Amino acid sequence: MTDIFTRRQIAMLLAGLGLAASAPAAFAAPKPAADPTPVIPVNPGNLRLAVLLPAKDDPFYKACADGAQEAAAQIGGLDIVVAGPDKRNLRDQAILLNGFVKQKVDAIAIAPVDAAELGPICRRAMARGIKVISFDQPLPQATRLVHLDAVSSRGKASAFMDMLAGDVKQGGDIAIIAGNRPGSDGQALLSDTMAEWLKPAYGKLKLASTVFGNEDDKAGYAATEKLLADHPDLKGILVFNGAALVGAAQCIADKGLTGKVFVTGFGRPSQLKTAMAAQTIEYFASVNPVDLGYGAVEIAAALAKNTLTANAGSTLDAGRLGQITMAEGGVVTLKPFVVDEKNFSKFADVY
Repeated sequence: MTDIFTRRQIAMLLAGLGLAASAPAAFAAPKPAADPTPVIPVNPGNLRLAVLLPAKDDPFYKACADGAQEAAAQIGGLDIVVAGPDKRNLRDQAILLNGFVKQKVDAIAIAPVDAAELGPICRRAMARGIKVISFDQPLPQATRLVHLDAVSSRGKASAFMDMLAGDVKQGGDIAIIAGNRPGSDGQALLSDTMAEWLKPAYGKLKLASTVFGNEDDKAGYAATEKLLADHPDLKGILVFNGAALVGAAQCIADKGLTGKVFVTGFGRPSQLKTAMAAQTIEYFASVNPVDLGYGAVEIAAALAKNTLTANAGSTLDAGRLGQITMAEGGVVTLKPFVVDEKNFSKFADVY
């Protein structure tokens, strides 16, 4: 009787005889892919810190990386690696995250591509004693110690009213172009703005109208056009959405009302080059990616050193950011960042 061997049986037989290396290429097992995670060196006395970005080639996250490296240089005693997929990709970021967990680094600061999907790996990291913080996008609370938020709703509201008061010095009618209707983040921001408006310093500013559902430039333009028609004495417009802010500013420019009706809100510098050049917008609130990366490293290093806890009220002197205080749920929020003519060019090509 003739024995008939399958390819799998032949491969197992060769392996058992120690001859797998000489087996034909057709029968060779595929080599495992090399781990792409950068190796953080082990230097006595130094902390090992990984900063994980969603996309390292994105200008916004490049600026985060600059801030992270700046903080690491100022703190000292850190061996830091900033890594991320070339393009936003969940699988590639998960591979890098898992690689840093295997290296048993002291801390990981991550801006997650998908917080829910990456949460289990982060939970495993914490089980191994690695301090995990999120920034930009929050991880679920059970899967990180701290989340660093770029700006809070209350912080935005404070900045908005400050800017309006600076623009509309003599007071007058103000309109708000908000985001989506009640139940959304836009409604929370509206509530915080109204609470801020009650302060005596803003008594000269009168709310003329609030319109909802303006999430793009065309809608922002149309809403502004209608507000101008309904309120001919309008002195200022506050816009919550960045794309709508672009449209609102364009409408003011097209109507020849630059310098007569002031526009401000929350936006991205790269989208507002035309409006800033024409002085239709003098200043606006935004996220500072350099500060975001800087703050993430300050917090991660302090957690690794056990000089900061995730308990509400815990404080940290965070370099040039000043003192930061932990809020409930292990959340730290940066102070509002206002972009004006002095710093606009620095960020206009960043994000």
